[in-house]
Amino acid sequence: MPDFRGDTSGVSTLRTALTLVIVGILATGIGVTFVWDDRGSPRELTTTGTLTGSHPSARHEKRKGTWYEFQYAITDGRQVATSFRVTPSGSLDRDGDRVKVIYSPDAPLDGRLWVTRGGLEFLPAAGGLALTLGALRVVIRELLKRRRRRQAPARA
Repeated sequence: MPDFRGDTSGVSTLRTALTLVIVGILATGIGVTFVWDDRGSPRELTTTGTLTGSHPSARHEKRKGTWYEFQYAITDGRQVATSFRVTPSGSLDRDGDRVKVIYSPDAPLDGRLWVTRGGLEFLPAAGGLALTLGALRVVIRELLKRRRRRQAPARA
């Protein structure tokens, strides 16, 4: 009875690599979303503000972090004072430091800090991109192997 499956060598490698390509694309998308949240969208404005105070989050709050109070000027010249919670792995700025503030022209009173984490916000996007490119390399290699096997002369 003939086997109708054909040549299945490299199939699991190819499937695994294709799965990793999809996972890498998803990780890249999630990472870009993290960067977008930290850096603001293109329509948002950035300005320089001053930290005026900070205090840890209350014990009853679910998400721990530090509340930073800061002051900044919006486009019409008014000074705005507000606060923004940064996660425990967030900003290392101290009171009196100059910081970048992101705000929307539609809601200038709802500014937030431009939080830097020493480049760590780029890690998910960079990792996802590296995973995608590495897996694509394996996919291409496996497809070329299959092509060479099909083109090889049949031995009698």
